[in-house]
Amino acid sequence: MYIFDESLWPLVLIQRVDSTTDEEMERILQTLTRLINRREPYIQVVDFTRSRPLTHSQRMMLAAQQEQTADVAHEYCKGFYVVINSPTARLARAVTSFVRPSTENPDEVSSLAEALEKAALKFEQAALPKGAQVARTELRRLKASQVHGGAGPAHG
Repeated sequence: MYIFDESLWPLVLIQRVDSTTDEEMERILQTLTRLINRREPYIQVVDFTRSRPLTHSQRMMLAAQQEQTADVAHEYCKGFYVVINSPTARLARAVTSFVRPSTENPDEVSSLAEALEKAALKFEQAALPKGAQVARTELRRLKASQVHGGAGPAHG
């Protein structure tokens, strides 16, 4: 299952939880295409810390979607971060990327906090101060929820 949080636009947080069916994957790809087709600068953060790997057919569906939207995505997606905190998941992603390289090159990070910090800097580099402010506000919320015992993301 995927959870999309577009309420922080131009920052898009995507959390993948457990596993995904092929039907869910089709809806996810439609959502990703819709985000790209907004033709507005944005950064996406995908959190894989609580998920299972995609199936082979789902990886192929994702690769096909990335190939179809690559030109527009390169113009408007100003940053793409993937949060992976498992060495096994990191290895699986590396092998998959080697066998079928992605047209998108996300930066791997080990925590949502790290992704938000990098997103804020990337927004600044892209001259998008609103995005930097959104990322830093979300980072503060995340840190506050962790201090107060919250295990999940601070948004919802």
